[in-house]
Amino acid sequence: VDLTAEDAYRQIQNDPDSFVTSALTPAVVTEAYEKLGRETDAIVFVTISSALTALNKTAGMAAAEYMEKHPEKRIRVVDSLACAGMEGLVALAAAKAAAAGKNIDAVAEYAEKTRKQTGGLMMLDTLRYVYRTGRMSKTASRMLSMFSIRPINRITDEGTLEMEDRARKKSEGLEKLLKLIGDKVQGTPHHFLLSHAASPDTAESMREELTKRFSCLDILVSDYSPVMGYGTGPGAIFVGYQPEIPFE
Repeated sequence: VDLTAEDAYRQIQNDPDSFVTSALTPAVVTEAYEKLGRETDAIVFVTISSALTALNKTAGMAAAEYMEKHPEKRIRVVDSLACAGMEGLVALAAAKAAAAGKNIDAVAEYAEKTRKQTGGLMMLDTLRYVYRTGRMSKTASRMLSMFSIRPINRITDEGTLEMEDRARKKSEGLEKLLKLIGDKVQGTPHHFLLSHAASPDTAESMREELTKRFSCLDILVSDYSPVMGYGTGPGAIFVGYQPEIPFE
């Protein structure tokens, strides 16, 4: 059964325990390598943070098996130590290097270099669904959601989530989120990637505020995948930011 992001978030909201996800198996990743390998001899796979999921490890195992079977091919797996819009910016940087004609090692090294200068902040609209990540009990998650606490988290250098601030009202939280972004970018031009969990209106409002307040090289807006949103629920907003980073 194929679900749109909108349908998936509706299911999460109405019956969260009925929406489950599972990690990609090595076989699924290998199938993707086989498909891409018919078009290219070099693949760079930028994965979500290894501190958040096992995908990076799985991708590395599958890559080793694939290259043993196809010694003429090369795969580099890059741990973005990020997620959502922040991971997206690292992946786009890798694509930019590839489009500029860089070889596989240069592409992977540029992605790793940009990751160190890329940041990300996220605000949850509710704590109701956090128990699904295993970081909080279901009872605590439900009780805290009754107080309308909206945590604002940042991605650490180790690729984990750490609370930076919190708010009661959504408007207050978005304002705090924007202030934190301002503290991070310090008035310098940045690329932004804004991800939202079934909140297009909030995302558009944030896009307008980012445009007004900061020096934006560009702003991309994307859906926050329900595969990750199962633990955040609808309403989550994630902003990734990255300065222009030259090739060496």
